[in-house]
Amino acid sequence: MSRKRKIIGGILLLLFLCIAGVFIYLKAVIPPGEEWLAYNSGKINADIDRQLEDLDIDTLISEKESLVLEKNIDELQQAVGQGKLTYEELAAICLYRIKTLDQSRHGYNSVTEVAADVLEQARACDTARSALLQSGIQFPPSPLFGIPVLLKDNINTADIPTSAGAEAFSTFLPREDAALVRTLREQGAVILGKNNLSEFANYLSSVMPSGYSGKAGQTVNPFGPLKISPSGSSSGSAVSVTANLAPVSFGTETAGSISGPAAANSVVGFKPSRGSISAEGIMPLIQAVDTPGPIAKCVSDASLAYGALSGSYADLSGQEDALNGTVIGLLIYDYNQEDMITQLKTALEHAGAKVKELPGIQDVSVQNIIYLTFRRDFEVYALKYGLPITTLKELIAYNQEDSRRRIRYGQDLLEAADVVEQCDDGPIKGSIQEAQEILDTLFSEHGLNAVVFLNSTASATVSAAGYPQLTVPLGMDKKGVPQGATFAAEYGRERKLLELGYSFEQNVQGRFRP
Repeated sequence: MSRKRKIIGGILLLLFLCIAGVFIYLKAVIPPGEEWLAYNSGKINADIDRQLEDLDIDTLISEKESLVLEKNIDELQQAVGQGKLTYEELAAICLYRIKTLDQSRHGYNSVTEVAADVLEQARACDTARSALLQSGIQFPPSPLFGIPVLLKDNINTADIPTSAGAEAFSTFLPREDAALVRTLREQGAVILGKNNLSEFANYLSSVMPSGYSGKAGQTVNPFGPLKISPSGSSSGSAVSVTANLAPVSFGTETAGSISGPAAANSVVGFKPSRGSISAEGIMPLIQAVDTPGPIAKCVSDASLAYGALSGSYADLSGQEDALNGTVIGLLIYDYNQEDMITQLKTALEHAGAKVKELPGIQDVSVQNIIYLTFRRDFEVYALKYGLPITTLKELIAYNQEDSRRRIRYGQDLLEAADVVEQCDDGPIKGSIQEAQEILDTLFSEHGLNAVVFLNSTASATVSAAGYPQLTVPLGMDKKGVPQGATFAAEYGRERKLLELGYSFEQNVQGRFRP
């Protein structure tokens, strides 16, 4: 009997060891999921409380929040013009929503910082408005005047920390604003704060969840926190807009970093032609490719935000039928959901477009060659703007000193970039040229006005080429996951692309509010 017990005990022990071994193996090979992690909420909420302390915020929310939620920029300006709302009240409502929805327990965590002078900026706009009205000057002087905007946390702001999500740079103040921030200030926009992102624009760890950074923690998708990815790397920018924390945010894209989050969060994302908005003062991923662009709830707001930075405004009034008579190439990939492809095609045809179904184009992505130039681009930025750590090797060593907090998911991508002996632009330039040739051939051979695809499935190639793309909400799939239709056009065709996207939006009305 004793021998029998020993045999049974041995078998049970062996079984336990096997199960433990399988668990350890799976933990090692399966990427970790998202977690409720918010590292900066206490500071953000204290900054907000200080600014709201002299306001009767409960009465303000009760009486005027409805004037803000789901309103486009024109409607907000109209409410101000009619005396129903002030810029200070608009900014205060945004701050209140950040505190109660974003920085509460199990909040969205899309914001990393709020500016210390949000209400001061807004009051200055109210004062300027009164002066303009008295002098008979047209109001507002610019579409973004008095409008609160958020910025992805890799865009320099001299008075708000810019970290690219790195714990090492949590308090870093650049020597000067990014070019686009200077333009926003000149336009009278209210700089509300900064948005979380996948750290270093998703170039830290190969297993890190989208929307995680060592500075702020995990941004979650409001449509399914911890279940539906917020996508990245402009995760916080898209989440903050869909949650009505701000009317517009500015993200950056290298390979789908605007289109992916826009689709996943049921908002509009616009990546214009490379170079049409200055990328000066943005912490680089690939300096030769990085492009900033707006994220908004509707195409008209994205158009106004783009116009404010580029000086090129598209008049979308009367463009509801812009798709009628156009030829649109529908790029279809084997892994696309068939019902969503059908829904997209039907919507286009209903709007009067001729749809040509085409196989998905070759994926020309620069993501797998970032390591060739990352160290150089990072160190050039570090010296120019005064980062406290100026070499990639030093940053890696700093992170290793407290790896559990600073690099929760590792830093294998930084380490891969650091061992490159000679930075090489050749492969990146080759990818840019290849992507341009693929798209140029596609447009010319099929006589297309634009191409369209689900979510960000072809974004890598479009981004590498530097061509404009616009993501517009399409609806939701059967599992309740937001879906987007992303349109792309030839270089410099922003106006046409915005017209087509506006027409699609007006016909489909695919945005959902979380």
